[in-house]
Amino acid sequence: MNSLDRVFAAVKGEPADRRAFSLVLSLYGAKLTGCSLSEYYSKPEAYLAGQRAVVDLVDPDILFTPFALTLEAQAFGCTLKHFDTAPPNVIRPACKGLNDLATLRAPDMAKDPGLRYLVESTRLLAREFGGEKPIAAVLTAPMDLPALLVTIGEWIEALLFNFEVRDELLGRASNHFVALASAMLEAGASFVATPAVFINPRFLTPGMVREHVVPPLSSAFSRVPGPIVFHHGGNPLAAHLDMFKTLPNVLGFALDHRDSFAEARAIVGDNPVLLGNLSGPHLPGLSPEGAYDRTQAILSEREADPRFIFCTSSADVPWSTPLETVKAVGRAVRDAGREMT
Repeated sequence: MNSLDRVFAAVKGEPADRRAFSLVLSLYGAKLTGCSLSEYYSKPEAYLAGQRAVVDLVDPDILFTPFALTLEAQAFGCTLKHFDTAPPNVIRPACKGLNDLATLRAPDMAKDPGLRYLVESTRLLAREFGGEKPIAAVLTAPMDLPALLVTIGEWIEALLFNFEVRDELLGRASNHFVALASAMLEAGASFVATPAVFINPRFLTPGMVREHVVPPLSSAFSRVPGPIVFHHGGNPLAAHLDMFKTLPNVLGFALDHRDSFAEARAIVGDNPVLLGNLSGPHLPGLSPEGAYDRTQAILSEREADPRFIFCTSSADVPWSTPLETVKAVGRAVRDAGREMT
């Protein structure tokens, strides 16, 4: 079986030669190729070279498009700062406040260099690996993009008190999400993976999530012409999955490493794929032996779940993670490989 066969087997709940796995090594490709991040996050050819190096290092079953969500915010007018060992971040929002939305520019998919980079990176990845490996297109959730555009504090104020502005921002963010998702799927992405923070009852009350978050999210997801993996966004999500399990086009859920996958499976039922359960940001603290043992323990715990895909959770695997630790995870998956029945 190749990676595509293995991942599709997990989607269908069918036997495979071993467990499908991936690590979020979007950033890590730059480390492997010695590429500056300003070049890595602007030249699709540099990103492709980095992902080639990732395949050579650990040969994951799923590859990711650039995990650089702030490039989407930049397209709306945000100012970014680039770093030597981490993705770019927003240092100035697109608007001075909720009363300044008139200055918020609409992104042009065909002309904006950041969006063109995301789509073209997808196209190059799909051209080289698409016949063998699924390509996950990483996009900002419609509920999260406004926090980058107007600051977190302003977005929370809109969510709580200014429904007219909230709906305007959500409308713009949703239209952008659908347009970029469609372009990346058209370019060859296999599915969309969207981290979502402002959907979690740890930030908003359950009532707000049900009333104000789920309906617009459902509307946006229904317009995406392909499958979606709903990502936990850095917070435990399993206990709240009943709110999201019927969202349209959702193929599966990427969960936090603190989540109970057994609880999640009991809530969503047999069909959705569940992805996790190793914390990517914590990998630098694990020795190769520790990473190997932790990976095998997770695989053993989820052995009876045919729709489980082993993956790192949260953000990118950090730059500081030793190569031997990354390789140990892949080795543990392959050593544990056996026919699932």
